[in-house]
Amino acid sequence: MAPAFNIDSYRANFQGGARQYLFYFKPAFPTSIPSNTEKATYLVRTTNLPETSTDEITTQWQGFDFKMAGKYTYSDWTVTFNIDRDAAIQQMFHDWMSLIHDPTTNIYSAPSLYFVDQQLELLDLDSLPILKYKLIGAWPKNIATATLDYSSNDVIQFDVTYTYLYHVIDKAKYGGTTTFV
Repeated sequence: MAPAFNIDSYRANFQGGARQYLFYFKPAFPTSIPSNTEKATYLVRTTNLPETSTDEITTQWQGFDFKMAGKYTYSDWTVTFNIDRDAAIQQMFHDWMSLIHDPTTNIYSAPSLYFVDQQLELLDLDSLPILKYKLIGAWPKNIATATLDYSSNDVIQFDVTYTYLYHVIDKAKYGGTTTFV
């Protein structure tokens, strides 16, 4: 006999869901770049939870395709920022990009100088972390354009696309202990 699926069973089992606006991201920058990360937190506008996928390996066996899991792939991660009055947030990211490769001197930095772990938290309705994502060895791959428009009165925004080595997820439900800081 199939279980009853009606509005009463739904109400009894669905306790509400995570909200899109309940997240916390405090950008971290290389130590050689002067930055105000506390202020940068309040300039974050939007982002998404990091994406992962598993590559597929296909082999043939007696005329059939046999598919199995391959390596993990970590997609780039994008954060949208509001630009503050003095454009300091955008300057910090441009300084980071210049640290990676200075176009005036053509000098590249060692990855250990520009890889910076980033942490994103998904929060519950009480602003406590539900999940914590730690992106290992992250760096800005792209600083997107900031659109200027005489007919608009909106705050200017720009996207920063991070690339990173991999990420780990910590389920720190309701202020429990976490495996990373």
